[in-house]
Amino acid sequence: MEREKLRVEKQARANSMRPGKWVNTMCKMCLHGCAIRVHVSENGIIDKIEGNPTCPDNLGKICVKGNTGIMRHYDPYRLKNPVKRTNPKKGPGEDPGWKEISWDEAFDIVAEKMKKCIDKDPREFLPAVSDFQRLFLWNWQLSLKCYNRFHVVGAYCGGAYHPTCGIYHSCFAGGGDYDYCNYWINCGCQDGFASHLHVAGSSKRMARARERGMKVVCIEPRLSTTAAKADEWIPIRPATDRHFVLGMIHSLMYEHKIYDEYFLKWFANGGYLIDDDGWFLRHPSEKYVVPEGRPAGSMLWFVQNREERNKPYVWDSVDNCPKVFDDPTIKDIALEGAYTANGKQCRPAFQFTKDAFKKYTPEWAAEITTVPADTIRRIAKEFGEAARIGSSITIEDEVYPFRPVSFNWYRGSQAHKYGVMDNMTFFMLQMLVGAFDVPGGHYGIPLSNVETDEPGTDGILDPKPHQLGPGVPWAWPPNTGHLWELFPMGGEPGHLHGPTTLEPEKYGLEFKPNTMLIYHCNPVWHMPGNSEEIWYKVMEKMDFIWAIDIIYNESTVWADVILPDHSYLESYTLYWGSEAPNTRGMTLRQPVTRPLYNTKDAFEILTEVCRRMGRLKDFNETLNFLIGFVTVPELALKPDKSYSVEELYDLQCRFFSKRDMGEEHDLKWFKEHGHYVIEKGPENYYKFSNKRGRDKRVPFYCEYVKKLGEELKERIKKVPGGLPFEWDYEEYVAIPTGVLSPSHTAPPEYDMYAITFKEFQNYSESLSVSYMRELVDREPMHQGILINTRTAEKKGIKRGDVIEVRSEFGFIRGIAMLTEGLHPEVIGVSTAVTRTVSHNPITRLGGGTFDTLLSCSPEYTDHVTGTFETTARVKVTRLSADTPLRDFPNPWETKKPISESVRRKKQAPVF
Repeated sequence: MEREKLRVEKQARANSMRPGKWVNTMCKMCLHGCAIRVHVSENGIIDKIEGNPTCPDNLGKICVKGNTGIMRHYDPYRLKNPVKRTNPKKGPGEDPGWKEISWDEAFDIVAEKMKKCIDKDPREFLPAVSDFQRLFLWNWQLSLKCYNRFHVVGAYCGGAYHPTCGIYHSCFAGGGDYDYCNYWINCGCQDGFASHLHVAGSSKRMARARERGMKVVCIEPRLSTTAAKADEWIPIRPATDRHFVLGMIHSLMYEHKIYDEYFLKWFANGGYLIDDDGWFLRHPSEKYVVPEGRPAGSMLWFVQNREERNKPYVWDSVDNCPKVFDDPTIKDIALEGAYTANGKQCRPAFQFTKDAFKKYTPEWAAEITTVPADTIRRIAKEFGEAARIGSSITIEDEVYPFRPVSFNWYRGSQAHKYGVMDNMTFFMLQMLVGAFDVPGGHYGIPLSNVETDEPGTDGILDPKPHQLGPGVPWAWPPNTGHLWELFPMGGEPGHLHGPTTLEPEKYGLEFKPNTMLIYHCNPVWHMPGNSEEIWYKVMEKMDFIWAIDIIYNESTVWADVILPDHSYLESYTLYWGSEAPNTRGMTLRQPVTRPLYNTKDAFEILTEVCRRMGRLKDFNETLNFLIGFVTVPELALKPDKSYSVEELYDLQCRFFSKRDMGEEHDLKWFKEHGHYVIEKGPENYYKFSNKRGRDKRVPFYCEYVKKLGEELKERIKKVPGGLPFEWDYEEYVAIPTGVLSPSHTAPPEYDMYAITFKEFQNYSESLSVSYMRELVDREPMHQGILINTRTAEKKGIKRGDVIEVRSEFGFIRGIAMLTEGLHPEVIGVSTAVTRTVSHNPITRLGGGTFDTLLSCSPEYTDHVTGTFETTARVKVTRLSADTPLRDFPNPWETKKPISESVRRKKQAPVF
């Protein structure tokens, strides 16, 4: 008895928290911002991080990344003081010879260099700013009249997805309905299981849906967490997801004849008449006037195209005549057939699409995707039947169409050369069965708390492709190094800085970038293109590089000055939890402890740099616009005042709480309560019901994209001599085609496809956290380059062999890891094993970054949205066992490890 009592007492002491307090704040171990609470002991030491039980977003839970936040905060290899380079030689393998300097000296150096650059030509500045939880700083360079973006943080994952969501949903993102969906497809994403939207809360919601019987089908090349837990995994050849879905749509239209006629007629524009040239057939005299205060399309598009437009026709199948789409006398709308109106041959958009898709049979899709035609037919039939077309559901006394099926997708299925077409295809599948912005289906998710679903021109949902800020005005020669002018509905194709910086004359540039900022970003590591031949040379062309971060990475190794930011547990931000699928509201991140080191808040850093440059007024005016203070003048920042961090966030707290809640709360209130996040209501989820939706349709046939292409073509025609390189206008289509990604047309010796993936890593930060490193090291998928077992056998490759994976653009090396959970034609590379620079003994080097296998050229770029092809065609070669995985030294190998356990890790295999 005494022994048992002693054991219990010891156990209690071991698990007890030291005296202290709980502080409400927000996680930053990924971009989505779960509400957390942190226990801080009386002596200021952080003991524990856990989910805030009052927040309905993450439901009181946090993921593995969130639990490692303490290690990020107490990381002994964090940047502790401002430093400047003493070794003029730059690049991997070179020790920068960092020397600690005072903040005053650091600000003097940065302000002098920046002022020189901006005063001469703002276009010569390349900012890589990607602190996603502070989107108002994402566009800091606008205060300097600079429009460059030297990163692909958005383009890599959602560069085509987000602009297209802005058109089809008028939102930043989209997602499935966990509450009502019964048949859920994940295609190239892990919604509800691992990565993507708000994992902590979404995983719990997915578990509940699975408990009530929801079926999950996973379509992707790799046996991911989603695939392992799904009812069915369908391995598919990379960059062919669009072709799979085109086969599904053909099967639903022609074979199963399952589609939602009512939705296509009244909630979509499936009945709009299309002439043989692919344009809406319009009434010769009836005009549609853009409602005052409701600009159609992006801000830029509206300014350039403010006009009255003739109304599109539909065909009234009862009166057997054409009528404008909003004619109150319409009795029914034809979806099929061919007609003559105004002397022109025309077909309803549904018939036009059906005719165009006639060739996209399941057999056609099977040859491209390697998925059997019978499987494509079966999935189409299951999806169509599960949609329960014709059923309804009553929620809070409102009757909605009930379509409990959802096709969900993200990076893997649409981050390709023809990304806009990929996304259009997936949206059309949802619309075809009516499972679009209704209970059970796929619904739009705004970036913030602002719902945007006004009608635009032609009675179609107001398109908003520029979700992270306005586009740039048309100009040629270009004023941006990434040719943003050529993407009227796209954004931030930062990878194009590679070819344009190295060959500015070829791409029409009349300036040469020479100064760079790297702020919470790692472009050298994540930009597509051969690192040594492109990105190292771009960095070498910079006269001055400064960085703001908390750790070293592959990009900051090139910096001349690094300014250390606070950790997220030492700093403020107010954030809406980007793309929260089930909730709305704001969460405060606040310091839970005093700064450990001589660091400053990034807002404070940028403010001081602007002040010393004489640009404080420009900075404050830009913030007023980006935050929204221009709508509430009494809260607007004064032109010449340097605001403290707390002053700025007090104004933001008051502004957003008044806007979203109708009552103003200051910073003190948020510090105590942490958030005002609430569950969304049906009015936030769904656009179409018996009471709502007849004033706006969604674009089953998207003339808007086709129109943007024609406008771009006309502008380029006026360029003397034309563009100095090829530009494909045919990518601007109203409905997608079956065109193949260039990754499928590589020379025959490149007989495999390389893909990259992540499970729980957060970009470049996580792998310097020892616990994350340990988890990665224990997972076979992160220990080497994955190759299918049977494929490896055919190539004479065994587990543990050193292999080289080479594309037309570059190569990586690694240790072969054999698996059955991979498509036989695919090589899988985890982001955990692609490090090329290390500045602590936790982050181990790999045999090169995956992105060196990709191309950063316009030929491999989607000419509509600016995203790039993320799949590479490669050949695989077994190398001798003594082949080095990297060709440059690691500076940390000459430094003393911090412990014996770290020493053992350093001696472990690189992958």
